[in-house]
Amino acid sequence: MPVSRHLFNGTGKWSWGWHWGGGPGPGGPMGGRGGLWGPGGFNPWGAGGLGPAGGPPGISAEVAPRSIEQRQQRQQEDRRWGWSYLTDIGGIAYIIELEIGTPPQLIKVFIDTGSYELWVNPRCNTSASLEICRQHGNYYPNRSNSSSYVGGDFAVTYGTGAVKGSYWSDVMSVSMFRIPSVQFAVANDSNYTFSGILGLGYAYPYSINYPSILNLMVSQNMISAPIFSVGLGGDGDNFSEIIFGGVNRWKFAGPLEPIPIWPPISQQDPAWIQYWINVTSVGVTKPYDPNGEIYTDPATFTMPCLIDTGSTLSYIRADLVEVIGQKFNATIDNAGNYLVDCTWRDKPGTVDFGFNRGRMVINVRYKDFIFQQYPGHCMLGVQPADAGSTNYVLGDTFIRGAYLVFDQQSDVIWMNQYYNCGDQIVSVGQTARDTQYIVGAC
Repeated sequence: MPVSRHLFNGTGKWSWGWHWGGGPGPGGPMGGRGGLWGPGGFNPWGAGGLGPAGGPPGISAEVAPRSIEQRQQRQQEDRRWGWSYLTDIGGIAYIIELEIGTPPQLIKVFIDTGSYELWVNPRCNTSASLEICRQHGNYYPNRSNSSSYVGGDFAVTYGTGAVKGSYWSDVMSVSMFRIPSVQFAVANDSNYTFSGILGLGYAYPYSINYPSILNLMVSQNMISAPIFSVGLGGDGDNFSEIIFGGVNRWKFAGPLEPIPIWPPISQQDPAWIQYWINVTSVGVTKPYDPNGEIYTDPATFTMPCLIDTGSTLSYIRADLVEVIGQKFNATIDNAGNYLVDCTWRDKPGTVDFGFNRGRMVINVRYKDFIFQQYPGHCMLGVQPADAGSTNYVLGDTFIRGAYLVFDQQSDVIWMNQYYNCGDQIVSVGQTARDTQYIVGAC
């Protein structure tokens, strides 16, 4: 969760990963706990460097893997459904494009289900990657005929890094919707972060006192309810997407399983309502073994986890990480990170997460679960949460295996195994829990 006002153990939420955690170390601030620093400093793609225009190897930062013609056609077809392509930044994070102001200014930000506000304009010369930061654009209020200064202080502190600024309002295009009078923060100072963030968590009237983008889409009848779906797809598949107010039924098979928010929002901190859900089993299916192993008691095991697109890795109980690590012959570095041989990514096994006492099991392929920090250096997709902490997270190393529908209308995460067999988007939210009637076509 890149953006959070909450601190854990006094040092930030987690000590590794895209939570901007970790202490000083070789190559920069993320050197400790094995952050995203490859040889020679920040370089998530390793010694091979960045691809064209500073993106992942072979991927232009300006042109998505679909051809321009395909994207334009797809955007026209799906304009009314709130569909948007997401750019995969090497498995680290996922980017959505926004157009802000009159005339429009193109800005790229991370999607983050672990936070609840939108902010833009990271300070590039103090960011982890000057090259990538500059490609994500800046918003200039004085260049927009529709900007309005709101005022008020915005401040966010991470495990490593921080952002501060003030609030503005302007017209904004998001996923083909043009929304007037969107309030967001414009940073005037930051460090480490090289992109702004679109928080998609529970916002107004819980965490903030103004309507979020999702709230505005509903109030202006662009979508029926505060619901959006996410399909990150497999690592390197280049089919990542988000749909506001709709579901792509060609990205899963059969009905979606409703996983209730747990603890219920009535029992959560009212200033920080989150997408917590309960994991009821964890296991591994070895290559060519039809029978998976379960390492938890399916009748009694519970592990509430935050579903967080803003977290590169997942963080769970240390005893489970140890057991899973043994199955991959993992080694532990001096910072406590579980490292594995990258050849595991090419094997046909899965890491398995169960929900609702086995009614839904998400089988995450080794390729999607094992995070390749840079060529030849791979990390186990789950790492231990901070000692003594029960703030567990299912990040992108889990989400790549699932199709997820975040339903704030009914306080449910609808879930099924991710497949990619085409595109057919249908709207949801006309009535409570109507997502249950959507049947996947794969």
